[in-house]
Amino acid sequence: MTDKASQLTRVFTFLLICFIVTSPLNNSYEIAGMMNGTLAASASTLGVPAWTASLTPIYIKVLKDIFILLSVLLLAVGCIKSPKSGRIFLTGPFIPVNLFLIVLTLSALYSLTFLPAEIVLIGVRAYWSIILVYVGAFYCRFKEGDIYPFVVGVFSLQILLQAIQFVTDVGFNVYFDHRSPGLFIIPSTAGAFALLVHYFSIKFNSSALRIGSAISLWLSNSTTGLLILIVYYIYAYRNRVKPKILFYPIYLVAVVAAGYLLISNLGEVTGRGEGASFSALTRLGLIYVAFSHWQNLMFGQGMGIATSQAFISGYSNAVIADNTYLGILYNTGLVPVLLILVFVVGSFRYFENKLLYLVLLGYSMTTVIFEINPVVQITLILLGAHIGRKYAGTPAALRTRRSNPIPAPS
Repeated sequence: MTDKASQLTRVFTFLLICFIVTSPLNNSYEIAGMMNGTLAASASTLGVPAWTASLTPIYIKVLKDIFILLSVLLLAVGCIKSPKSGRIFLTGPFIPVNLFLIVLTLSALYSLTFLPAEIVLIGVRAYWSIILVYVGAFYCRFKEGDIYPFVVGVFSLQILLQAIQFVTDVGFNVYFDHRSPGLFIIPSTAGAFALLVHYFSIKFNSSALRIGSAISLWLSNSTTGLLILIVYYIYAYRNRVKPKILFYPIYLVAVVAAGYLLISNLGEVTGRGEGASFSALTRLGLIYVAFSHWQNLMFGQGMGIATSQAFISGYSNAVIADNTYLGILYNTGLVPVLLILVFVVGSFRYFENKLLYLVLLGYSMTTVIFEINPVVQITLILLGAHIGRKYAGTPAALRTRRSNPIPAPS
């Protein structure tokens, strides 16, 4: 790596650290309102559910957008200084993402002809986190160990706040469930963050962090997170079965049995009572409604229609998708859904630790994953970095069909 490339990588690492450190501010006003008991009243005034109320000032909310913009600028500088390195974006993993962004742009331009510009901008903003896959791939030599202490620092604050919320049970008036989201007003985000920390605990072999992240996941009462963790460990320990030929039938029986027990006792397992079943049925209902009218959604209903920000802003035709693929279907149509699905499913081969893959896949099906800040940004960067390390040194223009990607030097 050249000195200039090393310098740019260090700048990107610094930006990422700043993003991680400032991420607790994103929902700071909402969490403060929950802690002092005023959030529900504030949400009632706004006419929205308590957990969707937006109280944090916009100048704080845009910090994550500033991080993305600065990362994109850094990517542009890197591509100008080293055009050959940018050829990685023509390789197989990026083809569905490239096409997705092209269709997304065309859809946004067309939507401007019949939707307010601010709604279209909200829609575009909802998906631009995916650009971080490109940034992660280009600066793939950044060291995860450099950001690890800062992730641990934020997590320490997270689990401390969760413990306080659990003892005081301030979450019940907001969610009507006993949930402790910590720094994140959405419990799903707290669950996803706990799994991200669990990934780091495995990578850096920290038993204390592994236990702490599991406790944090339990405190969040994220049903999706719990299912992901169970599936991950069933998969991770598959090689413990001897002989290996017995793994697949045993794995199938274990997954089916665990799935049946979890679904039939969802409220008891998660501690959410009827709330867990109600949440699951609501999501299934949204999917049923969408597929019942799929003919009308072939090209979507307009960029930004299915975003939480459009709903919060009071736009009359806003749709709550609660599912990444449903949101894309409503916003841009069927083709982008298939493209992003191919990308997400295909990312399995690039994640060294499949826990991150399960986080990406699982939460994309049960919520709008692009709204899970800062988990989605970090996960997409790590995915891009894993792709970059796999393809480093083999520009697409020079690779034949028979050639294999050369791993990047450690």
